[in-house]
Amino acid sequence: MPKLNVILRKEDIDPAFLHDKVVVVIDVLFTTSSIATALHYGAAEVQPMHSHQQASEAIRGLAEGSYLLAGENQLRRIPGFADYLPLSLITLPLAGRRLMFCNTNGTVALHQASSARHVYAAALLNGPAIVRQLQTHPDHSIVLLCSGYAGRANLEDLFTAGYLIEQLMRTSPGIWQTTDTCSIASAVYRQYADNPEACLLDSQLGRHLAANSMHEEISYTAQIGLFDVVPHLSGQCLVPLSV
Repeated sequence: MPKLNVILRKEDIDPAFLHDKVVVVIDVLFTTSSIATALHYGAAEVQPMHSHQQASEAIRGLAEGSYLLAGENQLRRIPGFADYLPLSLITLPLAGRRLMFCNTNGTVALHQASSARHVYAAALLNGPAIVRQLQTHPDHSIVLLCSGYAGRANLEDLFTAGYLIEQLMRTSPGIWQTTDTCSIASAVYRQYADNPEACLLDSQLGRHLAANSMHEEISYTAQIGLFDVVPHLSGQCLVPLSV
């Protein structure tokens, strides 16, 4: 029987462990929310970058107007890059362009997960679509990878992992064995199931962001199932699947 597992933070990843797994990377505030938003609003692909230096090098030779640069470093927008926040990305001319995207946690986790059989990016915004996509992998073990924040596990990523687990166990009972970390994530989800925004605002990162005038972004990010895009890692880029 395949397993359903949760990794609490990106620092705990063993790439060799992932090679035959389906991995779902979660960084709700805000990487995976921003990636799902960008693809939903027409970006051709999103290329996660380790750093802004790598992003700047990657655009050499690309046609002007075929790409956009966006990202943050330690929650600060990188000079010369567009803002990394999902509502800010909506205002950009995304249609048909490649988005070069880098940040402190989520894009690092995506790189670290790239050895897996399949890699998806999940947020609350596209949570139901991710559940439907995972149901197409009943014979593979699934790893829900929480990016964490500053080397620590965080509440909002655990909540999202718990949401995915609860939906999978409800719609496809008896398929997967679960681990203790699944129970932890499910407990977090159940505590806040009726109010996802409260979970995000109760988290350490959420409190910090709200204190810095990002409450609107948090409210947007807390919506479950706003759209159906499934970001799937193909080569070095995330491309949209529709399910």
